[in-house]
Amino acid sequence: MATITVAKLISDWELLHTALQPHLTDLPFLKDQATQLEGLIADAKGMDTKQQDLRGSLQETVRQRKDLEKRGKVLHSQLAAMLRGSFGFDNQTLLGFGVKPRRPRKKKAPADIPQPAPPPPHPSTQQ
Repeated sequence: MATITVAKLISDWELLHTALQPHLTDLPFLKDQATQLEGLIADAKGMDTKQQDLRGSLQETVRQRKDLEKRGKVLHSQLAAMLRGSFGFDNQTLLGFGVKPRRPRKKKAPADIPQPAPPPPHPSTQQ
């Protein structure tokens, strides 16, 4: 399905309006609709301009918000690091600040546990 842009619609309407002008004396019953079309074209152009302005404003707002988020993340990381330095990396008090403490390490199993011997070969596989 093809998308028809507002610019294309306005262009089509302007073409129709321009083409109608010389014929309005011969076709006076079209004068009211031609006047309405002229007003509609002006309104559409105004709306299109307003939309472009708002799009630019939105882009600027998004840029500012992303900058704010970046600054907030840096500040949060700095404060979290300072709190970890003050209270300790695994102190549960950090949870009250919304900072996750480091989990305690799990102890490794002793490495000197003997491994079970492989089972002897089955007698039917020997020849």
